[in-house]
Amino acid sequence: MHLRFAAILGTCAFVAGCSGVPASNPVPAEPDIESLSDFVLPEGTSQEDAVAAALALAATPAETQGGGFLSGLFSGSGGSTNRAPAPRTGPDAQIIPFGESVAYGEIATVCDAPRGGLGTEVANISGYKIYDSGANGTSMRAHYITGFDDGCARQFSAALSLTGDVGTHEVVRYLPTNRNVPYSATDNAYEAIKASVCRVSHGTPCGARIDSLAADTTFVTAYEKFGAHPRWVEILLHDGEVKAIDFKER
Repeated sequence: MHLRFAAILGTCAFVAGCSGVPASNPVPAEPDIESLSDFVLPEGTSQEDAVAAALALAATPAETQGGGFLSGLFSGSGGSTNRAPAPRTGPDAQIIPFGESVAYGEIATVCDAPRGGLGTEVANISGYKIYDSGANGTSMRAHYITGFDDGCARQFSAALSLTGDVGTHEVVRYLPTNRNVPYSATDNAYEAIKASVCRVSHGTPCGARIDSLAADTTFVTAYEKFGAHPRWVEILLHDGEVKAIDFKER
């Protein structure tokens, strides 16, 4: 059942010790009960949380009260579903507004992209979708990836992007001719993930568990231009996160 603020505020207005409020800092004696009567708390809200929210609302200037304020008390997001996530570390830690570009070789988080505004879907693999903001173009432009735990997109710059499954990565990485090729950041990150999921050692194919690994793990390759090029960018996605990004060379 939804709980209304009016009854709670009415009680707190006359009980100095309501929900742990010290007597030296009493609740205002005459909160505007009428103006708060339409506020409804989310389903399942506890009595303690309801009282705390009521006290916070009573102490807030009327001009700042509203649905967004109320939603923010319980969601921590101010009522917005596109609000940027909390600061974090990682290759995609940078948060940029929709429409801003990042340098080639970087990847950033975008949380305010309009619905349907990412461009043309060009890939759908392992739970991720890739969008090209200028499909059929040949110049460097924004590409977006969705499918992350925080609900935000990731943006990188490329003239062309391709996906590569983990099986293909293993075939190429473990070729005898590549034994002396240094491991990149994405290679090392993959080895750690593979060891955890497949229980195999460094440099050893995943084996029987590769389908399970492939379900939420894939590589995205970003090219600076069309045609043969000795250098490209590789992005490793796993379990709803960007695990690594790095340049690779032939």
